[in-house]
Amino acid sequence: MAADDDFPTAVVVLFTCVYILIFLSSVVGNSIVLSVCCKKVERRTSYLKWFIANLAVADLIFTTLTILDLIGFLWTWVGGQVSCKFQSFLVEACYTSSIMTLTLISYERHKAVVEPFNARRIAPENTHRKLIAVWIVSVLVGFPLLFAYRVEQDGSDTITCNNTAFGNLGRQIYYGLHAVCFFLVPLTYMIYAQISIFLTLRSGVFPMQNNLTATTACSDRRLHRKVAKTLAALTLAFVTCWSPFIVVRTLKYFSLTVEGYVWKASQLLILLNTALDPILYGIYGGNLKPFIQRLFRCTKFGSSIRVENISLGELQGGVN
Repeated sequence: MAADDDFPTAVVVLFTCVYILIFLSSVVGNSIVLSVCCKKVERRTSYLKWFIANLAVADLIFTTLTILDLIGFLWTWVGGQVSCKFQSFLVEACYTSSIMTLTLISYERHKAVVEPFNARRIAPENTHRKLIAVWIVSVLVGFPLLFAYRVEQDGSDTITCNNTAFGNLGRQIYYGLHAVCFFLVPLTYMIYAQISIFLTLRSGVFPMQNNLTATTACSDRRLHRKVAKTLAALTLAFVTCWSPFIVVRTLKYFSLTVEGYVWKASQLLILLNTALDPILYGIYGGNLKPFIQRLFRCTKFGSSIRVENISLGELQGGVN
Protein backbone atom coordinates (compact mmCIF):
# COMPACT_ATOMS: atom_id res chain seq x y z
CA MET A 1 0.00 0.00 0.00
CA ALA A 2 1.54 3.26 -1.07
CA ALA A 3 0.27 6.75 -0.79
CA ASP A 4 -2.05 7.44 -3.70
CA ASP A 5 -4.09 10.55 -4.42
CA ASP A 6 -6.19 8.76 -7.05
CA PHE A 7 -8.54 7.21 -4.50
CA PRO A 8 -11.63 9.21 -3.46
CA THR A 9 -11.85 10.19 0.20
CA ALA A 10 -14.86 7.91 0.73
CA VAL A 11 -12.88 4.92 -0.53
CA VAL A 12 -9.89 5.78 1.67
CA VAL A 13 -12.16 6.06 4.75
CA LEU A 14 -13.91 2.77 3.95
CA PHE A 15 -10.59 1.04 3.34
CA THR A 16 -9.19 2.32 6.64
CA CYS A 17 -12.25 1.28 8.65
CA VAL A 18 -12.22 -2.23 7.17
CA TYR A 19 -8.49 -2.48 7.81
CA ILE A 20 -8.87 -1.49 11.47
CA LEU A 21 -11.68 -4.01 12.01
CA ILE A 22 -9.68 -6.84 10.45
CA PHE A 23 -6.51 -5.78 12.27
CA LEU A 24 -8.17 -5.86 15.70
CA SER A 25 -9.87 -9.20 14.97
CA SER A 26 -6.58 -10.73 13.89
CA VAL A 27 -4.60 -9.47 16.87
CA VAL A 28 -7.22 -10.57 19.42
CA GLY A 29 -7.92 -13.96 17.83
CA ASN A 30 -4.33 -15.00 17.26
CA SER A 31 -3.27 -13.69 20.68
CA ILE A 32 -5.87 -15.96 22.29
CA VAL A 33 -4.64 -18.97 20.32
CA LEU A 34 -1.00 -18.23 21.09
CA SER A 35 -1.75 -17.58 24.76
CA VAL A 36 -3.50 -20.94 25.16
CA CYS A 37 -0.67 -22.70 23.32
CA CYS A 38 1.93 -21.18 25.65
CA LYS A 39 -0.02 -21.78 28.87
CA LYS A 40 -0.92 -25.36 28.10
CA VAL A 41 2.60 -26.67 27.80
CA GLU A 42 2.31 -30.37 28.55
CA ARG A 43 4.90 -32.98 27.87
CA ARG A 44 2.41 -35.24 26.15
CA THR A 45 0.58 -32.59 24.19
CA SER A 46 0.23 -33.33 20.49
CA TYR A 47 2.94 -31.98 18.23
CA LEU A 48 0.34 -30.20 16.09
CA LYS A 49 -0.09 -27.69 18.88
CA TRP A 50 3.25 -26.22 17.89
CA PHE A 51 2.18 -25.95 14.26
CA ILE A 52 -0.93 -24.04 15.33
CA ALA A 53 1.20 -21.76 17.51
CA ASN A 54 3.56 -21.17 14.59
CA LEU A 55 0.64 -20.11 12.38
CA ALA A 56 -0.50 -17.70 15.09
CA VAL A 57 3.00 -16.21 15.43
CA ALA A 58 3.34 -15.73 11.67
CA ASP A 59 -0.12 -14.14 11.51
CA LEU A 60 0.63 -11.76 14.38
CA ILE A 61 3.95 -10.63 12.91
CA PHE A 62 2.37 -10.18 9.50
CA THR A 63 -0.58 -8.23 10.91
CA THR A 64 1.63 -5.93 12.98
CA LEU A 65 3.86 -5.11 10.02
CA THR A 66 0.91 -4.01 7.88
CA ILE A 67 0.59 -0.91 10.05
CA LEU A 68 3.50 0.56 8.09
CA ASP A 69 1.61 -0.07 4.86
CA LEU A 70 -1.48 1.68 6.18
CA ILE A 71 0.56 4.73 7.21
CA GLY A 72 2.20 4.75 3.79
CA PHE A 73 -1.19 4.58 2.10
CA LEU A 74 -2.69 7.39 4.16
CA TRP A 75 0.36 9.63 4.38
CA THR A 76 3.94 8.61 3.58
CA TRP A 77 6.37 5.81 4.36
CA VAL A 78 7.93 6.06 7.83
CA GLY A 79 11.09 4.51 9.21
CA GLY A 80 13.34 5.05 6.21
CA GLN A 81 15.39 2.35 4.50
CA VAL A 82 15.57 0.08 7.54
CA SER A 83 11.82 -0.28 8.02
CA CYS A 84 11.27 -0.57 4.27
CA LYS A 85 13.72 -3.43 3.81
CA PHE A 86 12.91 -5.38 6.97
CA GLN A 87 9.14 -4.99 6.64
CA SER A 88 9.16 -6.33 3.09
CA PHE A 89 11.52 -9.15 4.06
CA LEU A 90 9.51 -10.22 7.13
CA VAL A 91 6.14 -10.05 5.38
CA GLU A 92 7.38 -12.46 2.70
CA ALA A 93 8.99 -14.72 5.31
CA CYS A 94 5.75 -14.88 7.34
CA TYR A 95 3.73 -15.78 4.25
CA THR A 96 6.20 -18.52 3.33
CA SER A 97 6.17 -19.86 6.88
CA SER A 98 2.36 -19.97 6.92
CA ILE A 99 1.94 -21.95 3.74
CA MET A 100 4.77 -24.33 4.65
CA THR A 101 3.17 -24.92 8.05
CA LEU A 102 -0.21 -25.67 6.46
CA THR A 103 1.54 -28.09 4.12
CA LEU A 104 3.21 -29.81 7.08
CA ILE A 105 -0.12 -30.13 8.88
CA SER A 106 -1.66 -31.65 5.74
CA TYR A 107 1.23 -34.10 5.51
CA GLU A 108 0.97 -35.18 9.15
CA ARG A 109 -2.83 -35.57 8.98
CA HIS A 110 -2.55 -37.52 5.73
CA LYS A 111 0.02 -39.84 7.30
CA ALA A 112 -2.08 -40.33 10.44
CA VAL A 113 -5.33 -41.10 8.59
CA VAL A 114 -4.27 -42.86 5.39
CA GLU A 115 -1.19 -44.66 6.70
CA PRO A 116 -1.72 -45.05 10.47
CA PHE A 117 0.41 -48.18 10.71
CA ASN A 118 3.42 -46.36 9.28
CA ALA A 119 2.83 -43.23 11.35
CA ARG A 120 5.04 -42.96 14.40
CA ARG A 121 4.66 -40.63 17.31
CA ILE A 122 6.72 -37.55 16.66
CA ALA A 123 8.97 -36.42 19.48
CA PRO A 124 8.76 -32.76 20.48
CA GLU A 125 12.35 -32.18 19.42
CA ASN A 126 11.53 -33.41 15.89
CA THR A 127 8.61 -30.98 15.73
CA HIS A 128 10.87 -28.15 16.81
CA ARG A 129 13.40 -29.10 14.15
CA LYS A 130 10.70 -28.99 11.48
CA LEU A 131 9.57 -25.55 12.59
CA ILE A 132 13.15 -24.29 12.70
CA ALA A 133 13.63 -25.64 9.17
CA VAL A 134 10.43 -23.88 8.08
CA TRP A 135 11.71 -20.53 9.33
CA ILE A 136 15.18 -21.08 7.88
CA VAL A 137 13.65 -21.66 4.45
CA SER A 138 11.30 -18.71 4.92
CA VAL A 139 14.18 -16.41 5.85
CA LEU A 140 16.23 -17.56 2.86
CA VAL A 141 13.27 -17.02 0.53
CA GLY A 142 12.66 -13.50 1.81
CA PHE A 143 16.35 -12.57 2.13
CA PRO A 144 16.75 -11.18 -1.43
CA LEU A 145 14.07 -8.58 -0.65
CA LEU A 146 16.45 -6.93 1.82
CA PHE A 147 18.36 -5.77 -1.24
CA ALA A 148 15.38 -5.29 -3.55
CA TYR A 149 13.29 -2.77 -1.59
CA ARG A 150 14.27 0.85 -1.07
CA VAL A 151 12.57 4.11 -0.21
CA GLU A 152 12.00 6.66 -2.95
CA GLN A 153 10.74 10.22 -3.01
CA ASP A 154 8.46 11.46 -5.74
CA GLY A 155 7.82 15.00 -6.94
CA SER A 156 5.28 15.71 -4.21
CA ASP A 157 7.82 14.86 -1.48
CA THR A 158 5.92 11.66 -0.68
CA ILE A 159 8.16 8.77 0.36
CA THR A 160 7.30 5.27 -0.84
CA CYS A 161 8.79 1.81 -0.29
CA ASN A 162 9.16 -0.07 -3.58
CA ASN A 163 10.94 -3.04 -5.10
CA THR A 164 13.02 -1.24 -7.70
CA ALA A 165 16.51 -2.73 -7.32
CA PHE A 166 15.57 -6.01 -9.01
CA GLY A 167 14.37 -4.39 -12.22
CA ASN A 168 11.57 -5.81 -14.34
CA LEU A 169 13.30 -9.08 -15.20
CA GLY A 170 14.44 -9.69 -11.62
CA ARG A 171 10.94 -9.14 -10.25
CA GLN A 172 9.43 -11.43 -12.86
CA ILE A 173 11.86 -14.24 -12.06
CA TYR A 174 11.61 -13.89 -8.28
CA TYR A 175 7.83 -13.57 -7.97
CA GLY A 176 7.20 -16.08 -10.76
CA LEU A 177 9.30 -18.74 -9.02
CA HIS A 178 7.82 -17.83 -5.66
CA ALA A 179 4.25 -18.22 -6.95
CA VAL A 180 5.05 -21.67 -8.33
CA CYS A 181 7.22 -23.04 -5.49
CA PHE A 182 5.40 -21.49 -2.53
CA PHE A 183 1.82 -21.35 -3.73
CA LEU A 184 0.94 -23.69 -6.59
CA VAL A 185 3.05 -26.68 -5.52
CA PRO A 186 2.05 -26.60 -1.80
CA LEU A 187 -1.57 -25.96 -2.75
CA THR A 188 -1.57 -28.95 -5.13
CA TYR A 189 -0.22 -31.20 -2.40
CA MET A 190 -2.68 -29.92 0.22
CA ILE A 191 -5.60 -30.59 -2.12
CA TYR A 192 -4.30 -34.09 -2.85
CA ALA A 193 -3.74 -34.86 0.85
CA GLN A 194 -7.17 -33.65 1.93
CA ILE A 195 -8.98 -35.49 -0.86
CA SER A 196 -7.16 -38.66 0.21
CA ILE A 197 -8.14 -38.05 3.84
CA PHE A 198 -11.82 -37.53 3.05
CA LEU A 199 -11.95 -40.55 0.72
CA THR A 200 -10.36 -42.72 3.39
CA LEU A 201 -12.78 -41.52 6.05
CA ARG A 202 -15.78 -42.04 3.75
CA SER A 203 -14.75 -45.55 2.80
CA GLY A 204 -15.65 -48.62 4.77
CA VAL A 205 -12.03 -49.73 5.09
CA PHE A 206 -10.76 -47.06 7.46
CA PRO A 207 -7.42 -48.39 8.82
CA MET A 208 -7.39 -49.16 12.53
CA GLN A 209 -5.48 -51.21 15.03
CA ASN A 210 -6.81 -54.65 16.01
CA ASN A 211 -6.94 -53.79 19.71
CA LEU A 212 -9.41 -50.95 19.18
CA THR A 213 -13.03 -51.60 20.12
CA ALA A 214 -15.86 -50.70 17.75
CA THR A 215 -16.85 -47.75 19.94
CA THR A 216 -13.32 -46.45 20.05
CA ALA A 217 -12.92 -46.86 16.30
CA CYS A 218 -16.10 -44.85 15.64
CA SER A 219 -14.92 -42.11 18.00
CA ASP A 220 -11.55 -42.09 16.28
CA ARG A 221 -13.21 -41.77 12.87
CA ARG A 222 -15.44 -38.89 14.04
CA LEU A 223 -12.43 -37.09 15.46
CA HIS A 224 -10.52 -37.49 12.22
CA ARG A 225 -13.50 -36.13 10.28
CA LYS A 226 -13.65 -33.04 12.47
CA VAL A 227 -9.91 -32.49 12.06
CA ALA A 228 -10.21 -32.93 8.30
CA LYS A 229 -13.03 -30.38 8.08
CA THR A 230 -11.03 -27.83 10.06
CA LEU A 231 -7.92 -28.34 7.93
CA ALA A 232 -10.00 -28.08 4.74
CA ALA A 233 -11.56 -24.84 5.99
CA LEU A 234 -8.14 -23.36 6.83
CA THR A 235 -6.81 -24.31 3.41
CA LEU A 236 -9.88 -22.94 1.62
CA ALA A 237 -9.59 -19.66 3.52
CA PHE A 238 -5.89 -19.41 2.68
CA VAL A 239 -6.47 -20.06 -1.02
CA THR A 240 -9.44 -17.69 -1.23
CA CYS A 241 -7.61 -14.84 0.49
CA TRP A 242 -4.18 -15.25 -1.07
CA SER A 243 -4.99 -16.29 -4.66
CA PRO A 244 -6.12 -12.82 -5.82
CA PHE A 245 -3.01 -11.20 -4.36
CA ILE A 246 -0.60 -13.76 -5.84
CA VAL A 247 -2.25 -13.51 -9.26
CA VAL A 248 -2.47 -9.70 -9.30
CA ARG A 249 1.10 -9.31 -8.01
CA THR A 250 2.43 -11.64 -10.70
CA LEU A 251 0.46 -9.85 -13.42
CA LYS A 252 1.63 -6.47 -12.11
CA TYR A 253 5.29 -7.37 -12.34
CA PHE A 254 4.76 -8.77 -15.84
CA SER A 255 3.17 -5.40 -16.76
CA LEU A 256 -0.19 -7.05 -17.46
CA THR A 257 -2.10 -4.95 -14.94
CA VAL A 258 -1.65 -1.83 -12.84
CA GLU A 259 -2.25 -0.95 -9.21
CA GLY A 260 -5.80 0.08 -8.42
CA TYR A 261 -8.89 -1.02 -6.57
CA VAL A 262 -8.28 -4.72 -7.24
CA TRP A 263 -4.72 -4.45 -5.91
CA LYS A 264 -5.84 -2.75 -2.70
CA ALA A 265 -8.71 -5.20 -2.23
CA SER A 266 -6.33 -8.17 -2.66
CA GLN A 267 -4.11 -6.71 0.07
CA LEU A 268 -7.07 -6.48 2.42
CA LEU A 269 -7.92 -10.10 1.65
CA ILE A 270 -4.53 -11.41 2.74
CA LEU A 271 -4.90 -9.52 6.00
CA LEU A 272 -8.39 -11.01 6.39
CA ASN A 273 -6.87 -14.47 6.27
CA THR A 274 -4.95 -13.81 9.50
CA ALA A 275 -8.24 -12.99 11.24
CA LEU A 276 -10.11 -15.99 9.82
CA ASP A 277 -7.85 -18.73 11.17
CA PRO A 278 -8.85 -18.39 14.88
CA ILE A 279 -12.50 -18.02 13.87
CA LEU A 280 -12.40 -21.22 11.83
CA TYR A 281 -11.07 -23.12 14.83
CA GLY A 282 -14.29 -22.12 16.60
CA ILE A 283 -16.74 -22.80 13.78
CA TYR A 284 -15.60 -26.36 13.24
CA GLY A 285 -14.89 -27.31 16.83
CA GLY A 286 -17.64 -25.68 18.87
CA ASN A 287 -18.10 -22.38 20.64
CA LEU A 288 -15.25 -20.00 21.44
CA LYS A 289 -15.53 -20.57 25.18
CA PRO A 290 -15.00 -24.35 25.03
CA PHE A 291 -12.09 -23.73 22.65
CA ILE A 292 -10.35 -21.49 25.13
CA GLN A 293 -11.12 -23.75 28.08
CA ARG A 294 -10.38 -27.12 26.52
CA LEU A 295 -8.04 -26.43 23.63
CA PHE A 296 -5.64 -29.23 24.47
CA ARG A 297 -7.69 -31.88 26.23
CA CYS A 298 -6.01 -35.25 25.91
CA THR A 299 -7.98 -38.47 25.38
CA LYS A 300 -6.46 -41.95 25.28
CA PHE A 301 -7.85 -44.52 22.85
CA GLY A 302 -6.57 -47.99 23.61
CA SER A 303 -3.16 -48.93 24.92
CA SER A 304 -1.08 -48.13 21.85
CA ILE A 305 -2.87 -45.16 20.29
CA ARG A 306 -3.23 -41.72 21.81
CA VAL A 307 -5.56 -39.19 20.17
CA GLU A 308 -4.98 -35.57 21.09
CA ASN A 309 -8.18 -33.52 21.12
CA ILE A 310 -8.37 -29.78 20.47
CA SER A 311 -11.81 -28.42 21.07
CA LEU A 312 -12.83 -25.74 18.58
CA GLY A 313 -11.00 -27.09 15.62
CA GLU A 314 -9.86 -30.43 17.09
CA LEU A 315 -6.90 -29.80 14.84
CA GLN A 316 -4.56 -31.84 16.96
CA GLY A 317 -6.66 -34.96 17.02
CA GLY A 318 -5.47 -38.13 15.41
CA VAL A 319 -3.01 -40.93 15.70
CA ASN A 320 0.49 -39.85 16.71
